[in-house]
Amino acid sequence: MKVKASGIVAGALLAFAPLVSSAALLPAPFEGSRTMQAEGVVKSIDQAKRSLTVLDAHGGEGAFTVTDARNLAQIRLGSKVHIRMIRNAVIRVTHAADGQGKFAQAAPRDTAQTVTAEVAAIDRATGVLALKGADGSAFHIQSREPAAVANIAPGMQVSVTFAPEVSVAVAPAQ
Repeated sequence: MKVKASGIVAGALLAFAPLVSSAALLPAPFEGSRTMQAEGVVKSIDQAKRSLTVLDAHGGEGAFTVTDARNLAQIRLGSKVHIRMIRNAVIRVTHAADGQGKFAQAAPRDTAQTVTAEVAAIDRATGVLALKGADGSAFHIQSREPAAVANIAPGMQVSVTFAPEVSVAVAPAQ
């Protein structure tokens, strides 16, 4: 009976070995950030609340709470401004480029947004990943450590979990 039981255990381990080894070969999660920039004209401003509303060149309107208020005192109604938003993220490879190695790891619950994307290109020198979202949108993520993208390859599927807070800076446009 002991021989039969150990044979069943060994068989089970062999059956799951490809799943375990594939997951173990996926790159470790790493931290990065996405930077978005925009220009527009100030429609309204509240210095006390550190907030402003900006109109873009197409008439679109955006409201921002400025977290980096160094230049806020220089901003006036009707002035042209440059907005810079930075959002931190954790990037996890969920599938290798060949579709192998599904890596299921739950995202933290206190995050504001998680998106899935495919790695389109990598700049290994700077640690920048060009990603294509499931909806066809393209965006870039800058790794905090360029070495973290060493084992990332085009075609890999990733999960990007953005932090709930966004760092927003405003400056007069040049």
